[in-house]
Amino acid sequence: MGTPVLSPEWMKSYAELWNTTDATREGLKKLSMVVEYRLAEDESRAGQIEVNAGEVVRAGVPAEGVKPDFVLTAKVETWQRLGEGELPAAKAMVTRKVKFRGSMSVALANLPGLEAAMKMFGQIDDTDWSVD
Repeated sequence: MGTPVLSPEWMKSYAELWNTTDATREGLKKLSMVVEYRLAEDESRAGQIEVNAGEVVRAGVPAEGVKPDFVLTAKVETWQRLGEGELPAAKAMVTRKVKFRGSMSVALANLPGLEAAMKMFGQIDDTDWSVD
């Protein structure tokens, strides 16, 4: 059995991948932000990362009292398609397949890093995509 997507363990793997991927760490080094990812099928299933100058410094469940700068909510199938690279991040947001809350201008100005961050959903080994 794999690691459930957006679980604390999965988020730890995601953070490690983020911090070792040039497209996210270097590509987003001008940003410090809190990003929250949610499953549309069960919005209580959420993971959060805190990024400081492009590096993830905290990853896991949403921290109490910490308001995210960006909230991205999508169905499991959409996260999988983003992770496989078959759905571009910009298209996913424009078509509302990913419900996006936060500064769209900041997101679009950092689109290569955002694309890389969403593709990492498909790079976490042994992800359990089931929602129960």
